[in-house]
Amino acid sequence: MVQKRLYITSSTDISSDDNVGVQIMEEKMDIEIRRAFLKYIVLKIIKDKPTHGYDIIKTVKLRSNGRWTPSAGSVYPILESLESNSCIRSEDIERRKVYSITPRGVAALDRMTQKKLELLNEMSRIINSVTEGNDNNCADVGVGAGNIQDEGRQPEATHESEPPNLKIDEDGR
Repeated sequence: MVQKRLYITSSTDISSDDNVGVQIMEEKMDIEIRRAFLKYIVLKIIKDKPTHGYDIIKTVKLRSNGRWTPSAGSVYPILESLESNSCIRSEDIERRKVYSITPRGVAALDRMTQKKLELLNEMSRIINSVTEGNDNNCADVGVGAGNIQDEGRQPEATHESEPPNLKIDEDGR
């Protein structure tokens, strides 16, 4: 027996297979976006506080309000890669491998922060242009004048080498 799910998209709109396909596509896109940001997120968490892999997983889950829990199979290869590239170092403390960021990792995080913000701004402009037909107005996607900011707040004053404190929203992005 094939089970069909019905999704109510508005009070008068009931869809079935077509909407299921769209929902699956959206879920896959969410996963791909999260994976693309995971290395950045891992490095940012380690910069904030030296920690171990399981704690990184718990931190992401907590900051995403339980909507995203990256697997150990995603996090540990990133940790290995970051360590092999001298962005982090590990130390065995109480039978756990605790990771801390290196100066090279801080520089990499700064570059990644700038690149991610540029990418988010570019994507906001493109999405707005496609959906609204206006190349310059990004207000409808939560951004003013093409500038991504953490939850619409003004950026906090930070040391020049310190990236802004980005927070994962409820969707894990």
